[in-house]
Amino acid sequence: MKEVNVLLDEEDLKQLKEWFHVSSEDEAVRSAIQHLLKTKVYSDLLALEGKVKWTGDLEQMREGHV
Repeated sequence: MKEVNVLLDEEDLKQLKEWFHVSSEDEAVRSAIQHLLKTKVYSDLLALEGKVKWTGDLEQMREGHV
């Protein structure tokens, strides 16, 4: 981890703590950053929809699996 000092609006921090159900400002900021990163990754994956061509045989891949 890396320590970073930033100035944040107190009302923004209060809102983040409520949204993420956390008690500390550190937890709120970390939760917000994690949420943002996960949302971006998900968005990037959705953007690939219809652009990736599947080649393979699902029935063959499923053989032997319950």
